[in-house]
Amino acid sequence: MSRVSIAALAAALVLCLSPRPAGSAGAGPSVNSASVRAAIVAAVEKDRKLFGGKTPVPGVLIGVWDSQGNSYVHGFGYADLKAKRAMSAADHFRIGSNTKTFVVAVLLQLVDEGKLTLDDPLSRFSLGVKVPNAEHITVRELMEMRSGLFEAYDTPQVNKMEVKPTTVFDPRELIAWAAQQKPYFAPNAEYKYTNTNYLLLGLIIESLTHDTVEHQVTTRLVEPFGLTHT
Repeated sequence: MSRVSIAALAAALVLCLSPRPAGSAGAGPSVNSASVRAAIVAAVEKDRKLFGGKTPVPGVLIGVWDSQGNSYVHGFGYADLKAKRAMSAADHFRIGSNTKTFVVAVLLQLVDEGKLTLDDPLSRFSLGVKVPNAEHITVRELMEMRSGLFEAYDTPQVNKMEVKPTTVFDPRELIAWAAQQKPYFAPNAEYKYTNTNYLLLGLIIESLTHDTVEHQVTTRLVEPFGLTHT
């Protein structure tokens, strides 16, 4: 399996040991404790098996910080299966769903610039794809995962595909497939995390800026904040 494939399967986890409430005895658990580290290792290995499918997740990097400022950063498995190279803190990971944070940040900047409001209906934007009930779904509800729209990556069309790390999707096609499915609930009735919401938010950004999401994120956030490894 190539490094690209490994990167698609690897997970980066950031955990924190909560400090004790003010006034309570003791300073809280420490990651320097052998028993705490053993518990962390057991939890990670359990999840590697749980989320790995037929075999454990190939490589995972975790970081745990306690209330005293101590840290435990450790790699599990391999960054490169063929070469048997161990996972380490020097490895890079696909940004994955952390992209959603950047998408929201760009949209909030556009709100500040007066290009939209959070309570604008989805129907206001020309996105090149039809979404039923769009006049009753707001930008805010998309951001908060409260649109009720079906998960684009769980549609019959996607489930029939042989998806690879190099597979390229058309967001409009994915959204159209999701729109063919019955919504989970009426807009703003409940919460359910689905990627369909953020595929639509990405198209809204492109509609308003006449630019790609990638370029907007890069020029508005990545470059100004010096995120040289993002």
